[in-house]
Amino acid sequence: MAEYFDLVCSEVDGPELEFWLKTAAETDGPILELGCGTGRVLIPLLQRGFDIAGIDTSPYMVERCHAKCRKKGLTAIVHSQSMQELELPNKYGLIILASCGLGLLITDQDVQLTLARVIKHLRPGSLFVFEIEPIPILPRDNDKRWSGRWYRGPNDVIVASRRIINYDPDTHVWENLTIFEKFANGRLIETEANDRTGRYYSVNEVIGFLTRVGFVEIHASHWLTEEPPREDSKVITFRCRRPN
Repeated sequence: MAEYFDLVCSEVDGPELEFWLKTAAETDGPILELGCGTGRVLIPLLQRGFDIAGIDTSPYMVERCHAKCRKKGLTAIVHSQSMQELELPNKYGLIILASCGLGLLITDQDVQLTLARVIKHLRPGSLFVFEIEPIPILPRDNDKRWSGRWYRGPNDVIVASRRIINYDPDTHVWENLTIFEKFANGRLIETEANDRTGRYYSVNEVIGFLTRVGFVEIHASHWLTEEPPREDSKVITFRCRRPN
């Protein structure tokens, strides 16, 4: 999965990179990225001189992040922690959570616990910026068919994926079973199954979570813009602040 993810989403660029650079420039303190993975956001910010660290629970993702940093002459600080268990000695001027990572928490309790950890680790007046996938406007049926993609990596290695999804419209919880397959010289050399569960949230639900743990100046927008969320918004960006 880590190898496939790195081929699909190597590092942010274009409008997404511009958004995170602009966001990072708003702080004069250190930055923390939750769920930094292989360094898709962390590395471009580190390259541009920002003081940024990360947390992640996957040793495979983290090792790829460190390997890419070594090739670029960079040193990344990545802590092995989950969002719910965040406990670091530092206070941050900005905490970010990209790639809709909050949606991997499927209970209200886990969301509230994570947000409470985040606000604890922010300096007074500092920002938390993150993304969610909103509840689909149109009912989303379970897809009984497998769908897949493949990518060619270094040395003509091919990494392929096929997945099938279950979705509960009552709880807005989804379950994604993905089979990863790695081929070299036309032969299958490795197979991995990944069962991932997540949840879609409404804007009002997220505002409620943020308000209850004490965040202020809560603002939701269409992804990478200052525009209000639209009916067709597939990703919504939230900005909020710890009180002074």
